[in-house]
Amino acid sequence: MKRVLVCLTLFAVAASVVSVSIAAAPVDVSEAVGAKELAAAAKTKAEDLGKAVADDASFGRAMEAKTIAKDGGVIACLAQALVEHKEGEATGINATGLRDAAIVLSKTKKLADATAALETVNEALAGKGAKGEKDHPWNKLVNMHRMMEEFEFQGGKLRRVLKRPRRLETYSENAAILVVLGLAMEADTHEVKDKAKLPQWTTWSKEYHQAMSGLNVAIKAGDGDKAKSIFEAAEKKCETCHEVFRD
Repeated sequence: MKRVLVCLTLFAVAASVVSVSIAAAPVDVSEAVGAKELAAAAKTKAEDLGKAVADDASFGRAMEAKTIAKDGGVIACLAQALVEHKEGEATGINATGLRDAAIVLSKTKKLADATAALETVNEALAGKGAKGEKDHPWNKLVNMHRMMEEFEFQGGKLRRVLKRPRRLETYSENAAILVVLGLAMEADTHEVKDKAKLPQWTTWSKEYHQAMSGLNVAIKAGDGDKAKSIFEAAEKKCETCHEVFRD
């Protein structure tokens, strides 16, 4: 009996350790990116989704492009980053409520459901609505394929502006999205079929979100040359990663 109790105790401790490691971001979000950029990015995404649910035709196009699932997942990542950020509450956003509403939104298939979920998202952005639990697994916020589509979407925007940087600081929220998606990517390892390659996935994911943090800083400082250098190096690393992990 004593041996059984000891085993159960050890199992409980191990389970709690796993829960903590999964629930929190891989790094201190407060040091990785600013809360203001996270909030701005979430609001921009919500505004874009407002256009996507404006009517049946817009919603149909959004569903075909998987925009609802993608942007809803991105907002969920931004929201969880705000939950864990030291300055998250100062933004006035109900971050836990925003995360939960965004996850619901990302899974909607009908216009009425998407519209209702977006209303809840906007309430949370205004600091209203029900609040949820602070802890949430980072590998359960956004679908991996939608995440990769957002990487390409934001990368395309930054690629164009960095060719001829103008008003560079206005793109800090774009870099902020890439930071938090990098955190989600590090946490979500289900696409790594060969478990011997897990350390490489973790290393490259970590290097990516660290690079995006640096990119965010350079963009806010208006340093186009540094931002371009960081971004181009990160894109090369992405290509290498795809060669190893993409089917």
